[in-house]
Amino acid sequence: MITVPKRYSYIEAYITLRCNKNCPYCINQYTGVERKRKELSSKEWILGLNNISSDLPITFGGGEPTIHKGFYEIIAGLKPEIKIDLLTNLTFDIEEFTTIIPPERFTRKEGDEYKAIRASYHPKTTDPDDLITRAKTLDSKGYGIGVFGINHPENLQYNVIMTEKCRKAGIYFFIRDFLGFYDDRLYGYYKHLNALNGNKKHCQCKTEELLIGPEGNVFRCHRDLYDGNGEIGNILNMAFDITDEFRPCDNYGLCNPCDMKLKLGPDLITSKCSVEIKNG
Repeated sequence: MITVPKRYSYIEAYITLRCNKNCPYCINQYTGVERKRKELSSKEWILGLNNISSDLPITFGGGEPTIHKGFYEIIAGLKPEIKIDLLTNLTFDIEEFTTIIPPERFTRKEGDEYKAIRASYHPKTTDPDDLITRAKTLDSKGYGIGVFGINHPENLQYNVIMTEKCRKAGIYFFIRDFLGFYDDRLYGYYKHLNALNGNKKHCQCKTEELLIGPEGNVFRCHRDLYDGNGEIGNILNMAFDITDEFRPCDNYGLCNPCDMKLKLGPDLITSKCSVEIKNG
């Protein structure tokens, strides 16, 4: 059994890194990503995820997790006590989704600011009215859902319009920081700015997130996950367990902004960094 340390605050299973959109500001692309990686089968995902012991929900992410051919089989095969969250662009078949997955499968309660289903809005590749209609259908059926936009400099006006559309429709809409560079300017709020300066050096780091790649490997950070190297174990290894400790790293300076950002807590007010750095 993989026992998640009590200090950990987040679990994400990237069941696929493939995506049916191609947004230029995607955080997966920051340090490079190979989207067509080996992917566990549904039976393997079920075995591995059921081997995790934690009170935290398992967030299904990607890429777009619902395009994994075994997505529904994976959800159905999880232990009943495992709650789930979903990061999605909401392009899946809504009727099929609501028929197969009951809203009770998700962890958040009505009124929570941090919704269990967090749907991304991508201007220029998404019809905002269609996205809102899909979100309203899920909301009406009891699924806790919120729509979020990215405050990329090219998206700002779109987000203003979407904010008003969602308000009128009664759909929760929130903004997430754009992370990375645009026109030679670094956007986002970070605890460790030197981690993004491109000057590679040695450090020791410790995370509070369990990040699982499409092949079942556990990674210490998003940079390693997207690059597909530096894994510390695999969820199919029944002898693997997580040690909550600082680990040596030779890639400090080439980090992914997602690891170094000051992220919002479940209340969407307080913030902290999920990674601690020593000697960086």
